[in-house]
Parts: sequence; C-alpha cells; structure tokens
Amino acid sequence: MTSPVSPSPALAAAEWLAFHVPQPSAWVRVFCLPHAGGSASLFRTWQAELGQDIEVCPVQLPGRENRLREPPLRELPRVVDFLVDVVARHGDKPFALFGHSMGALLAYELTRALRERGLPTPLHLFVASYRAPQTLKAHPPTAITHDIDAAEARRMGEAISVSGDMAEELLKLIRTTLLADTAVCEGYTWKPGPALACPLSAFRGFDDYVPEDATEAWRQLTSGTFFTQTFLGDHFFLRQTPRGLLQNMRRSLAKSRPAPSR
Repeated sequence: MTSPVSPSPALAAAEWLAFHVPQPSAWVRVFCLPHAGGSASLFRTWQAELGQDIEVCPVQLPGRENRLREPPLRELPRVVDFLVDVVARHGDKPFALFGHSMGALLAYELTRALRERGLPTPLHLFVASYRAPQTLKAHPPTAITHDIDAAEARRMGEAISVSGDMAEELLKLIRTTLLADTAVCEGYTWKPGPALACPLSAFRGFDDYVPEDATEAWRQLTSGTFFTQTFLGDHFFLRQTPRGLLQNMRRSLAKSRPAPSR
C-alpha cells in the first residue's frame, strides 16, 4: 500500500494549480479558491469566459481530484502558508483573489498574510457565499469537527450535479477531505487588524443560507471600494449562473488595471 504524499512548499506550482491554461498576453491573474469539499474543477470553464487578458489560476488543495492521495490540511494557518508560496511564485504579474464559501475565508486570510509579510497584495478581493469573518461565532481552535451525514452528502451531491446515491459513494472517497475542510473553518477565530486597502466585492445567492447582512458586513473589512450583488440561486449559485459574476469581475479588474507606462 502506497503511503500518502505530504504536501510541501517545494512542490512545483503545477501541483497547486489545476485546469490552468497560461495566458501569455494576460495582464492579471485570478487565483480561485473553492468551497469546503470542493476542487479546482469548479473553475474549469472560467478561462473561456474571461478571455485571454485575464489568466485564471484554479487552486487545487491537497486531498481532492488529482491530489486525492495527499492528506488534506486541517489548520487554516497552514493552508495560508502554502498559498502564500503559490502566489509568490507568480509575482511577475498583478493578481486578484476569488474565494467561494470556505475559499472566501482563505482568500481573506491570504490577503492579510501577504500584507504582513511585505509581499504584493491583490488588486481586488472577490468573495462569495461566506459570512464576513468578524461576524462568525468564535470557536476554540480544534482539529475535531462534526461528521458528515447523509443529508449533507446529498447537498454536496447537488452542488456537483450528481444523484443522491452517487453523492453518498463520492462521500466515501472524499469524507476525510470534507472533515478536514470543516475543521479549517470551525477552528478559525477572527483577529481584528487593519482594514484591507484593496477593493472588495462580496456575492451571494438569492436563496443562500449566508444572510444578506453578513455579506454586507464585508464592507467593514476594507478601506477600498466595496460592492455587493445577489444572484439567482442558492449557496452553490456559481454552478448554475457564473456568467454574471464573471462579467462583474472583468469590469472590476478593468478599473484596477495599471495605466500603461510611457
């Protein structure tokens, strides 16, 4: 039996990016972080939608899809440490961050970590379907979390468009990853700090379980411009209607595009 491969900052950047098609003419990159239990395939169609001047970099965390053999990470600070390394390797172009659900929390803390380490920070932070971190209930850091039941398996299955029976089979394969991702979120405690300087856009689905006021509360976390929008759909609205969000992303990035040097 082959032992799991432990992730390492020394891994090639390709290990952390999947469905990534380099765009030599792009002026900006967007690193995309998925929801708990999710993977880089959530963003596999985004490059075609955004075009050649924006390079989409879907982040593949350990424990899923092509990295299924690797043990998933269970502590948010450790995940962020790896992500800082991934982003720093692509420092030749400006970049933005997008995160959906758990990915929104990771993107926010990644932005803070980059600033604290004196590294380039994103031109824009895009978050979807997650409460503003300062509104989360405080939890003591823990590596133990609740189990994933059949109902939650069905919800995950709906998110990835598979039947209930298949969702339960899929759960058997990715249960460890789901539990680890839940531990990442439940072990998080927000710590006050200076507001971000970059523009911030926060999105949600109309039937999202993340309430509107908790989405609006992201406004408090930036001194830059803030924008919020609600789209048709539920917590996983990105799987049905990503085009409106991507159009918003394109417009927002265009406003942040540096003026050409003379």
